[in-house]
Amino acid sequence: MIAVPDPEQLGNIENIVSLTTGQYTTGSLILMVSYGAHFAFMLYFIMMSFQPAPRYRIVPILSAVVMASAGLSLLREYTLWQESYQFVGSMYLPLAEGETFTNAFRYGNWTITVPILLTQLAIAFALPRPELHVRSLRMIVPALLMIWTGLYGQFGEAGDWSQLNFWGVVSTLFFVWLIVEVRGVVKRGIALSPEPLKAWPSNIWWYFLATWGLYPIAYALPQLGFTGEVVVVRQLLYSIADVSSKLVYGLILSRYVLCRSAIEGYVPAAEALDTHPEASAIAASRGD
Repeated sequence: MIAVPDPEQLGNIENIVSLTTGQYTTGSLILMVSYGAHFAFMLYFIMMSFQPAPRYRIVPILSAVVMASAGLSLLREYTLWQESYQFVGSMYLPLAEGETFTNAFRYGNWTITVPILLTQLAIAFALPRPELHVRSLRMIVPALLMIWTGLYGQFGEAGDWSQLNFWGVVSTLFFVWLIVEVRGVVKRGIALSPEPLKAWPSNIWWYFLATWGLYPIAYALPQLGFTGEVVVVRQLLYSIADVSSKLVYGLILSRYVLCRSAIEGYVPAAEALDTHPEASAIAASRGD
């Protein structure tokens, strides 16, 4: 007789919830679009890295690294999604041939990409080298603690709410610490930004809160019930958060350093902006 595994031992709710054809297909599309977008924009950031001034080129280059890392992680999630469900009757059943699904690869990817994303911010705002190192480290430490405690907590989402919620609270405390450190970098960014770009750091700050705030919602979502809708919506929230906090965030920072390069007199950057709305403000700031 084959023993039926305890749901709490299966880690993620994807391993205990059957999906309709529509839910399974939607989940597949979400993951496919997510990894496809990251791979596509990896090439964009590589090409874009030739436009800013040399001191800022590392910003789009780091975005390309983030795209590669996130794309590989999401491709792995997509492959697991395909392998861990089997169509039986009219439903897609989990644990196909004993294969389990896990969101842990997302956490592994965040361990790599989040320190890069935070360091990009300090580089884009042109913090002096010693301060850049110190402030980057002060952001990275709470960020990693937030990710690792969240990783441990998410293994309780299949029914061990005490584990899920306790470590969720601990992870949130580290997130608050991170927010305080990011706010300090943003304030320095406002002070160091050229006049036409003074509003950018504040806008990036609010964007940071909005996009990173999706992760704890997705983390806590399994408590609403073990249903196909919860499974799909959570994958959607995670993917929206990943695309917005990595891909779109990279676009914003790359645009910022391009404008900054033009203001500081770097001709290729000014030429790249010549047909865009920022050009007039930049020209006015330079007295052109």
